Amino acid sequence: MDLASEDMSISMEDGIFRTDIPVFSDHLLKVCFQSFLAQEDSYRKSHLQKEYGFAFDGYSYFGQKDSSNQAYNDLLETFVFSNFFPVEKYPTEFASFFKNEWACLLKLISAIENRILSTLQIPDLLGIHSNIGHMVSCNYYPAQKQFDYTAAENTRLSAHSDVSLLTIFPFGIDGDLQYQTPCGLWKSISKTDEIIGFSGYLMERVTSGKFKALNHRVKLSENRNTERFSFAFFSLPFPETSLIFPGHDPISGKEYFEQYLNLF
Repeated sequence: MDLASEDMSISMEDGIFRTDIPVFSDHLLKVCFQSFLAQEDSYRKSHLQKEYGFAFDGYSYFGQKDSSNQAYNDLLETFVFSNFFPVEKYPTEFASFFKNEWACLLKLISAIENRILSTLQIPDLLGIHSNIGHMVSCNYYPAQKQFDYTAAENTRLSAHSDVSLLTIFPFGIDGDLQYQTPCGLWKSISKTDEIIGFSGYLMERVTSGKFKALNHRVKLSENRNTERFSFAFFSLPFPETSLIFPGHDPISGKEYFEQYLNLF
């Protein structure tokens, strides 16, 4: 997974950043996540977000009323982990991913982020290396046939913008992810063999709205028997980092998380 930033090409269309980097395999992370999902309900719920204390780390499930990672009627289960906590705090089912791929992927994601910021001529206002951490959302969408309702506006995952500076998909995406264009139309992002990403709410704040957070959602699958997995990497401030947005008083990363959640 070694990659020099000067070796990659970045283009932008409709708010989507496209690279020429081939996607990596999600096999190991998917196996780890599936192993966690196969555990008893009581075990999974022993890793709820409230057990981690801040940010978005932990387990969320459909029907949950107090998740900060998904709406109660979104049709998925998620587990979020980050480099805000030691890896020993997370379920043992993820141990092989942390041992074999975690560090390499963080290096790759940081290189892509730096190239995007350079391409867009955005000053490194937050100190991408020292003040920005990374979070991964592991998402499992069960077959729709087991539900008797859908999320908002007939989706699997309701429309939202991300908390991140940038959201990166190192394993690619399928055709069910949709985004909202500046004129309000919803478009599907075609399945891609290269790594892509887009801006989150932190990018919008840092640039005073020059680069908007991308509003996106997951549409219903045409096949109600289809399961879906996705893995998104988010860059966001460490909770105790002091953030200075143009024209505003300094706030901590934790306060920024609270401001983001107040959008919903």
